[in-house]
Amino acid sequence: MNKGDNLPCSLQIFLWVLKDNDLTGMAFIDTQLYIHQMISIKNFILAADLMKSISLLRYQEEISDRDKNLFVYMYLPEAKESFGGMRLLRRADFNAGAHINALWRMPCRGALDSGSKKALTWDNKQISWFATLDGGIGMLLPMPEKTYRRLLMLQNALNTLLPHHAGLNPKAFRMMHCDRRSLQNAVRNVLDGELLSKYLYLSTMERSELAKKIGTTQDIILDDLLEIDRVTAHF
Repeated sequence: MNKGDNLPCSLQIFLWVLKDNDLTGMAFIDTQLYIHQMISIKNFILAADLMKSISLLRYQEEISDRDKNLFVYMYLPEAKESFGGMRLLRRADFNAGAHINALWRMPCRGALDSGSKKALTWDNKQISWFATLDGGIGMLLPMPEKTYRRLLMLQNALNTLLPHHAGLNPKAFRMMHCDRRSLQNAVRNVLDGELLSKYLYLSTMERSELAKKIGTTQDIILDDLLEIDRVTAHF
């Protein structure tokens, strides 16, 4: 991609998929030098450049961890540790509690009033649904920072105040599990929707007291949970 004299050339490989007679972008990778030959072998791509020998590429949309972990990565080419976008940076991790065998994306439903501020919040946002081998279905939903912070405080409060099955700790259960020593610390940054939903089954007085402890009101928390349910109500 030659962008002229003012910008350096961007050497990229794009992956497209044909859907309903339209090409839809699925993935891309920045290459360091000129690619002069590519060969596809099943799900793999061998790319040969002029000086850096051969690169082995693979695109796999439906992938999960053998330890039942979910990892969320971000493309941040401006970050130093990403080496100019050559590496994705891990931003969240979560233990799903079951082996995930399928992932698919759907757009958020958006606000009922297209002119409201909430419509802008969910504009162009995607839900990542996943299915597990034990028959379960879950999802990952990007949250506004303010809502995330508020629900994180609620989650921490519910974790200590509620009695749990067999005295087990939901926070420890949802942490990344790894039998091998990892070179990176856990990032977390994922809310446990199953734990947060237990707030709805508390009495009015309990909800009010709990909301007061984290510096908010039960109406605001209920509105947050209702908003999440509404934008993901595809079924």
